[in-house]
Amino acid sequence: MTAITYILSVSEMKDKKLFRYRKIITLIMMAGGCYLCLRYTQECADGIKKGILFCMEVLVPSLYAFMALSAAVIRSGIAVSITRPFGRITRFLFRLPPSGLAVILLSILGGYPVGARCAAMLFEQGNISRSDAQKVANIAICAGPGFLINYVGSALLGNRQSGVILLCAEITGVLLTGVIIGRTMRSAPLPHPRFSSGSQSHHLLIDSVTDASRATFHMCGMVVICTAMITVIEKISPDERITDIASAVIEITEGCHRLCGRYPLYMIAFFIGFGGISVHLQAYAGMGDLPINKGLFFLYRIIQGIITAAAAYSYLMIFPVDQGVFNSTNAQLTIAKSATLAGSGALVLSSLCFIGSIHRRGGAP
Repeated sequence: MTAITYILSVSEMKDKKLFRYRKIITLIMMAGGCYLCLRYTQECADGIKKGILFCMEVLVPSLYAFMALSAAVIRSGIAVSITRPFGRITRFLFRLPPSGLAVILLSILGGYPVGARCAAMLFEQGNISRSDAQKVANIAICAGPGFLINYVGSALLGNRQSGVILLCAEITGVLLTGVIIGRTMRSAPLPHPRFSSGSQSHHLLIDSVTDASRATFHMCGMVVICTAMITVIEKISPDERITDIASAVIEITEGCHRLCGRYPLYMIAFFIGFGGISVHLQAYAGMGDLPINKGLFFLYRIIQGIITAAAAYSYLMIFPVDQGVFNSTNAQLTIAKSATLAGSGALVLSSLCFIGSIHRRGGAP
């Protein structure tokens, strides 16, 4: 008993020290934030105005309706019913129940904020276990086709084909990262899922609109504060390239606006797969009371970014786009001699062999 008491006391002391260090770091960050707000008041105001304008003109009109629709699909029970025939495929690929596939598909169609909230809703309804909901929330983080094809491809790059390549690369990154997460994260199925048949139509509409409004408010708040941060970084940064990279790391929309036309497409694909700190914070807000390991979440986003960038690079070798997307010339991107269709197939085969070599941990469903 003495040894156990000693170990517990040492562990408690370590927790207190860690908590103290976190408080010190938080205090330093808050002091630095206050200084920057006072020192660069005009820049902060300009960034907030820019973020609000972007939310009103782009984000809310393009995402709000689909966010309400996705909430209705989850609340009505349609997601569980439709994906039930694909149970074997979902369990084989992601080690998840069929309803997890619905969340992944909704995230691919709707964009970044949708997946995390849908996973939390399934957990709140009792249709999925806590561990499975955490796994789904780690997988279902990706950009939607409207953002990639219409905004990044057509509006920013002036080439719709580039947006399609980014979308295909993003889907590849989500699926392969999902396979990796499915084999590395431990989870247990829910013994007795409720499989609710859905609420009444008027309650469904009210609840879905409420969920969409709350998620939209969180999303816009994160975008506004991150845009203000980027404006201040732009003011104090000694190099424009630092501002570009910092923008992509903090807020993906502003990052794409800065990267497109100046950096290679596969580099843009990495940051799209990563998502940006703003997207991570939106996901945390959407999860609500669903706990998640933020360190693992961040690591999986890096892995997804790498896979998305590699997929975009491979697709560009197979389907080259005009080099005019990246500079003022219209010459075609040349393909290296080693970058053949057979070589790309070998790359995909090697990736599948790597995924198949990941052993399933004990306790996984």
